[in-house]
Amino acid sequence: MKPWKALKRVVHAHSPYKKIEDVLFELPNGREATFSLSHIGKVVAVMALTRDNRVILARQYRPGPDRVLDELPGGSVDEGEDPETAAHRELLEETGYEAGKMIPLGRFLEGAYSTIDKHGFLAFDCEPRAKQQLDPNEFIEVILKPLPDFFTQLRAGDSTDGEIAWAALLELGIVKAP
Repeated sequence: MKPWKALKRVVHAHSPYKKIEDVLFELPNGREATFSLSHIGKVVAVMALTRDNRVILARQYRPGPDRVLDELPGGSVDEGEDPETAAHRELLEETGYEAGKMIPLGRFLEGAYSTIDKHGFLAFDCEPRAKQQLDPNEFIEVILKPLPDFFTQLRAGDSTDGEIAWAALLELGIVKAP
């Protein structure tokens, strides 16, 4: 199997955070087809735990699913910033909590039609240290959820960045690999 040949690329800026790129490809059978790719850049998400094992979540309205969700804190990695530094910064900005220890969980693909470079982290021993420092378009309520309740939320599909949360639960030994 070889990568498809890109014949034409057109980028559309949709917002300060997202671009859509329409790429015309020549397929292996000789046909041509256009695929739309989501470009957001490098991002992080953190499953953060307090000392008493409550999950620190960012409750906010999400336009895609059109509802309020309890999500892992996270956001964009700034130019020249490494993902772990961004994870510490985003956790502090969005929740006011600081991690005692941060473990990288790896990189995750967003989907087949996305170029997002997503990095996941598990944070332990988190304590409140500062006031939230939200971006102008962020409106976040900090939620501390018991781990069993968060597990139920994940099983119901009521969170974005679920793959990072499942990887964190695997790292914690709550979910076992076969």
